[in-house]
Formats: sequence, C-alpha cells, structure tokens
Amino acid sequence: MIYKIANTQEEYNQIFKLNYATFVDEIPQHEENNDKILVDKFHSKNIYIVAKKEKEVIAMLALNAERPFSLDDKIGGIEKFYQGKFLRPIEIRLLSVKEEYRKTKVFFGLLKRAFNYIVQNSYDTIFISGTTRQEKLYNHIGFTRFHNNVGTEGAEYIPMFLNLSDNNEVIDKLSKSKQINYLPGPVDLSSEVLKKVSKKLYSHRSKEFVNLTKNTLYKLKNILGTKDVTILHGSGTLANESILAQLSQRNLGKGLILSNGEFGNRIINQAKRHNLIYDTYSVEFGESFDLVYLENLIKNNDYKYLYLVHHETSVGILNNLEKITEICKNNNMVVAVDAISAVGAVKYNYSNIDYVACSSGKAFCSVAGLAIVGHNCELYELKNATIYIDLYYANKNLSIPFTQPSLLIEALNTALDRFDGDYPYNFIKEKYDYMRNRLEELNFEIIKIKDTEKSPVILSVKIPDNISTINIGDSLAINNVFIHYNSEYLRKRNILQFSFINQNTNFEEIDYTIEILKEIIGGY
Repeated sequence: MIYKIANTQEEYNQIFKLNYATFVDEIPQHEENNDKILVDKFHSKNIYIVAKKEKEVIAMLALNAERPFSLDDKIGGIEKFYQGKFLRPIEIRLLSVKEEYRKTKVFFGLLKRAFNYIVQNSYDTIFISGTTRQEKLYNHIGFTRFHNNVGTEGAEYIPMFLNLSDNNEVIDKLSKSKQINYLPGPVDLSSEVLKKVSKKLYSHRSKEFVNLTKNTLYKLKNILGTKDVTILHGSGTLANESILAQLSQRNLGKGLILSNGEFGNRIINQAKRHNLIYDTYSVEFGESFDLVYLENLIKNNDYKYLYLVHHETSVGILNNLEKITEICKNNNMVVAVDAISAVGAVKYNYSNIDYVACSSGKAFCSVAGLAIVGHNCELYELKNATIYIDLYYANKNLSIPFTQPSLLIEALNTALDRFDGDYPYNFIKEKYDYMRNRLEELNFEIIKIKDTEKSPVILSVKIPDNISTINIGDSLAINNVFIHYNSEYLRKRNILQFSFINQNTNFEEIDYTIEILKEIIGGY
C-alpha cells in the first residue's frame, strides 16, 4: 500500500472511474454515461492524493486551493455565510474509497496524508461539502457546519469548515507524527539542544555570556584545527562574505575561484560584489577538478589566493582539499574554503587553510543563525566595507561586537559536545553506505563521482526524465519523509538528494524510505 500524489494518466483514468462509481452509481449526484467515467469540472485545478495497492487506485480525495471552490458555486459564495477569517483556504472534495477497503485504515491513512499536505503548504482553513452520511465523523475530526444542507435528495451535503489555527486534537496528533529528515538543513535538534533554546535570554554583555562564548570558541578551534575562530550573527553565506571582504582588503592581486556546482557558483557571484580580481576554473556539474591542469594554471598565472568549496552539496562531491591546498601552498597562495556542509560531517583538520567558512546549522546539528570563520592568518580591519562583516572588529571584541543571541550560542555550545570523538562522522558514513547499497540493489542511478571524492554526506540520485522528481518529493513529504529536491539546480537535472547529517535518522527509517520510493517509482 502506498499513498502518493497522482500524476500519471493511468492514475487519472482510475480516478475518473472511481469518481463515477462513487458519485454516479452510489451517490446519485451526476447523470449516468456509457463510458462510466466522471471527470471532475475542477480537474485541472485539483491535487489528487491516492491510495494504491500495487497499481490499483483504491481510494482518493482531491484538494483545490484555487477560488472559486465547488462550495462557492453551491452556496453562492463562502464569505456570505462563513463568519471567520482566512488567508489561505483550501477545499477537500471527492473523498472516495472502494467498498472492499472501507473497513480498513485506508480512509484515515488518506486523510492523514491530506492533512500533511495542507499543513506543509501553510493553508489555514479547510472547507468541505461533507456527506450527511458521515456528519458524525466530520464533527469528530473538528469540522463545523456553517450553512444549511445543499444538493439533492440522496446526494445531500453539509457545508463545513475547519480552522487550522484553532486547538484541534487531530492536527496536534498529526504534528507529532514521526518525520524522517534527509534534508541538508534545517537539521533535527537533540533534546539537550532544544532545552538550551528554551532558556531565558540573557545579556550578551554579561560575564555568563562572555564565558560561554569563550568556551564555544575553544570547542570550535579544536574541531576545525585552526588557530582562531570568529563568530558573526548570520548564516553561512555571511561567513563567506566576511572572508571575501578580508581578501579584498588585503589587496592581494589576482586570485582563482573554483566551481563544480551551485555553491562554487555562488562564491563567484559573491566575489563580484567585493571588487576582487580573479579568474575562475569551472567544470561541469559533478565533475572533478583536473589537478594537473590546476597546478599548471596556478604556476602560469601567479595567482595570489584561491577560493573553493570543500563539500559541494549540490552534487555530493568532496573536493580534494588536501591536494589542492598543497598545490596552493607550494605557490605561496592564500587559501579560503567554504566548508559549510563539510564541518561536522567530515572529519578534517583545517590547520593549513587561511580562512574556513562554516555555520551553526548543517552537520553541527544546532540552530542556524551563526556564521563561523576559522582562520590561521592575521585579520585585517576593513576600511571601506560595512562593519557588520568585519572579522577583525568582531574578533577583537571576542565575537561579541554587537548583540549576540544567547540562546543560539547556548545551543551551539551544547551541540559541539557531540564531537569529542569520531562517532558523529562514522554514523553519517554508515547511513550513507547503507542507503547507497539499498538504492544500488534497486538499480537507481546514483550520480557518478570519483571514488576518492565521494561524499559520505549526500547521495544524488538521477531519476529518468519521464518521472517527475517534484511528484516523488511531494509524495514522500505527505508520508512525512523529507528529501532535497525542490532547488532549481536539482529540478532542472531531475535529481533527488538524500543527506545523512541528521542525527535522528536510523537504518529502520532508511528501509521504510526505500520501500515507499520503490512503490512510488514502481507505479510509473
């Protein structure tokens, strides 16, 4: 049994037949026809959530968020009678379960997926035309009548609504359902970290906060292997901005920026705004840098600095930072690294790197919002750029140049305690290997990466062009399985990604995910 969002013609054909069986044969709402199919007049606007047993659609319902609703037509406009307020309403219709499955859990499974979709897409009010036969059930779920019955004899319906902002036991239960997270961020937080987030805020000028920050910086230096660390209040992108500002201030001359994915391209885009002089060495999505070519390029151009991404998550490639750094240092170059998705996921000593950008989110498994820069070189005061990205100024003030949120530092400090040993890194690698083996058993196409540069953090799976990754990702989401698929660079290549940095994901959940994935794709 699988629940998914319908998107194939075969599924639609079965929906039309089930629609006819329910709303013509069983409930005399529409006229009979020889084809015994009923195409809903809102079909082009509907999102259908279906339950399938093997290739058979055994239950369905339709969601529509585009006004006017069917209920608008029936009562002459919802606002004339509904007294509440809403910003993002949605209508549920065409609930239908084949007779032989009505005394099973199919109905509640279908409803659960529908509510997941509604909550995940931030709708605030649900409208239905509830059959009078199930009024008690709808009331139990939380729906309330707001108009007299509509329809005809034998096909009477009750206009009803459910406000999702009100206290509701069903919604509360759904929100507490187990979620499986394969996203590269945001990450799951441990109970210890969550406790820190719920603490009362206290002053960033207090001795308590100063001591907390010193301890956090100490832990970060040990993990990164750098001489010093500076924390800024912002995302990982701010960490890269502050490094680019340092490079610009130093006026080193021409540099080289490497790119083999989306985040290398982002650094190039950011560098333009800092008026840096640089060349780029870009290769195709997922390709490795030719290190012989790179070495000759550096020798022939007298570059003064190099910037690259350590772990390019858009592909799932772990660039050969050790060898690239060696080439650079042999040529007296400054090396800056975006390690946002590497730190905490891949054990690496950055003692030979001048600047390392990372963040409190991602594999540190803390709350996003702190930009972290490890550095092994002197920092320079910015003369012309904003003080907000001035690493020199922030470092001089013990990473407390302005108001820092105590709860974010508390959370990060606690999250860093996991990295006393190698367990976090090993667990990520074990989950990666397990998922990869399961996918290969099913002949899924995993993006080919050179063996020495395979990421133990991200699996990128190429889906055949005739299968929609959007539908797969959306269908997994209504089953509370969250993967990375909705970024433009993934959509245009029809790629799904699984990240293993979330500490709560386990092998049983990987098996569950594989079974759902197998059922969804097997239906095409």
